Parts: sequence; structure tokens; C-alpha cells
Amino acid sequence: MTTKKSKLFMSLILIFSFQLLSAASFDKYFPKLIKFEGIGYGIHQPIWGNKSFSKNEAYQIYKIHYWDKYNASMFKNQGVAEVLIDQIINAGVGKERVNIKAFEAIIGVKQDGYLSISDIRKANSFIFPAQIINPFVNYRLHYYNSRTNAKKYRGWISRAKSFYQKTKEGNLLADYLILPNILIKIENSLVTRYENEEITVTN
Repeated sequence: MTTKKSKLFMSLILIFSFQLLSAASFDKYFPKLIKFEGIGYGIHQPIWGNKSFSKNEAYQIYKIHYWDKYNASMFKNQGVAEVLIDQIINAGVGKERVNIKAFEAIIGVKQDGYLSISDIRKANSFIFPAQIINPFVNYRLHYYNSRTNAKKYRGWISRAKSFYQKTKEGNLLADYLILPNILIKIENSLVTRYENEEITVTN
């Protein structure tokens, strides 16, 4: 191998190594995930089979059908990958894929509900990951509190809040809420209906 080719080869190895080091990792997320899920590792029966699942089986299910399915290792920031995948694991993509649309609304791309490679690249372009993570946590809280059984499952709230990014003093970074267009339309229609009902009652 010539010196020129050798240098090129070494450069490619360094670039690939850097990408691996800067990529989000399922192995870092998994201990947190199974702690959230508790007994049975959160593997729903009979979706995955009527049996007790081992930790290794749970690992494979979550990695293949969630982490890998949504190309989470392509995210540069661990926290960004985790907050999105954790919502999908805990609540699915949601009706009309609202949970992915919420993520797309936050990063400022077309809200089609299908996480694309270009969506991930856009998320990776954010200098401050908290600008994605904290608004998405706030969205998760909004989503959970809108569920009819929200009071019964308060663990959902603490689970979502555990992803918040804070300053050393404990203050929240980028503490604002961004809703997807689909929810804005629904909530606006509910407000309009309520106002119309109030007028009818008053008259």
C-alpha cells in the first residue's frame, strides 16, 4: 500500500471511529429503559408471545423493533435519541402518528409522521440538544395529561421528566412547549366548540 493510500485509509478509519463515538447508543439507554419498565421488562403479551421473557430477549425486542427501526443510532446526541424512542416504546407512535409529528414540529420539518434520515440530520444540526429534548419532554407531559387514565399512571409523568436537561443550578433549559399542527387544530376546535356552547347557554 502506497503512503498516499495508507493515509487515506487511516483517515477513513478515524472518521468512522469518530462517528461511532459520537453516535447514540442503545446499550447506554437499555439499563434506564428496563428500570422504567420493571417486572417483565415491559414486554406486552400476547403481542410478543405468551411467555416470560429473559433480559436478553427484551434487549433484542427493544433494539430491533424500536431503536433500530427508527435509526436511533444515527442521532449524534444520546438524549435526543432516548427521549424520542422512549416515547415510542411507552406510548407508540400515537393516533395519526402524533408522537413523531410532535418531534418533527420541534425540529422544524414537514410533519408527516414518518421519521426520515433527513429528519435525523436536521435534529443533528441543533447545536444545543436541550432545544429538542426539553420541548419534547413538555410535549410528552401534555400528551400523558390528555389521556383519560392519566391519574392512574402517574409514573408516565416522572418517566418523561427524567429526560429533562437542566443547568447545574437545576433550572430547565429551553423550557417551552411546541405542539404538532394536528393537535393545534384539535385544541382550537375544542375551544371554539366550548365558546359556542357558552353562548348558547347564556342566550
